[in-house]
Amino acid sequence: MTNAHLGEALQTLWRSPDLAQLFPEYLILLHQIIRASVPMMEVARSEALKLSPSDPLRQPLADYLAQHIDEEKDHDEWTLEDLGAIGLSRQQILDRIPLPTTAAFVGSQYYWIFHHHPVGLLGYISVLESDPGTTDVYDDLERRTGLPKPLFRTYRMHGELDPQHVKELDDFIDSLPLSENQMSLMGISAMSASIGLAECVSRLTS
Repeated sequence: MTNAHLGEALQTLWRSPDLAQLFPEYLILLHQIIRASVPMMEVARSEALKLSPSDPLRQPLADYLAQHIDEEKDHDEWTLEDLGAIGLSRQQILDRIPLPTTAAFVGSQYYWIFHHHPVGLLGYISVLESDPGTTDVYDDLERRTGLPKPLFRTYRMHGELDPQHVKELDDFIDSLPLSENQMSLMGISAMSASIGLAECVSRLTS
């Protein structure tokens, strides 16, 4: 569920001659996004459980989110630890105010969770976990940037875990009795996330 705009933004970043300076900034951006993931899923799970017992998505969605919350727990803390490998303190990173593009990228999902249906969040999750990269990609990034190996720890871990998470999510979505309206919501959520993430990444190289 990615789009050409996101792919182009990432390629511009990876091809930049300033990648050694930009990659830590990219990880800070990812931290700002990742730290919102568990709280957002907790809200979505809470809203799912408020749905009518007759809603066939109520319990399956709440159960999936509970499992995924457990899988994603502490990833933001791990990213903070990784950034310490280049001398950035936890407080330095947390004191950085996220740009409006980052806040909008995350915040739009809350609107659909609260004001339409929490199943829409699955579209957002699918974008964040898509195209995780390969070992060769991570090796190339380390070689080209010359940055310390510990900086890439959590980023590499996502490359190992996300393909399985994507498969689990795809299988879960296929199992749901989704209405046409709910499918449209997930598509809009994914499209918004893809465009929003592209804008966030483009800010790094502009």
